[in-house]
Amino acid sequence: HGWLRAVPVWAWLLTVVAVSFVFRAWFARGMLAPFIMVDELIYSELARSLADSLTFTIRGLPASGYGAVYPALIAPAYAAFERIPDAYAAVKTINSLLMSLAAIPAYFLARRVVGQGLALVASVLAVAVPSMVYTAVVMTENAFYPVFLLAALALVALLERPSTTRYLAFLAALALAYLTR
Repeated sequence: HGWLRAVPVWAWLLTVVAVSFVFRAWFARGMLAPFIMVDELIYSELARSLADSLTFTIRGLPASGYGAVYPALIAPAYAAFERIPDAYAAVKTINSLLMSLAAIPAYFLARRVVGQGLALVASVLAVAVPSMVYTAVVMTENAFYPVFLLAALALVALLERPSTTRYLAFLAALALAYLTR
């Protein structure tokens, strides 16, 4: 067990993210087409229009009322691939990374109340939740889950030691969450 403790915590945390990412990307390959109508099509169209013309449109018509963060995060898939099936596969890979990144704020949240080992367990549990199945769909949940945990972490940090910097960090995280959903 001595060698387990010799591995730095950041390496364990990156391993959690990497293993989750690989597993989720592999799992998401099984989803061949969108099935949550109409949401998946809307976010695909928003990302495609952003990649093509740097505007948020749906089939050429201006669209408002949708979160901008998620389409911006998946737009590179549509910029990189001309064929829609290839772009769709790339989006699911991006989703897998986004959701897996939730392990990082989950670790730091847990670290405030438990030791490193249990905080690592919390990071594993954060990427083992059933909603991780959303990596296979084009939905804002993929970006919102880690952003929500980041906002929760910023709030806890603000409550622990209030400061102008922490207040601004919390407001920034809150704005990011708002713009994601």
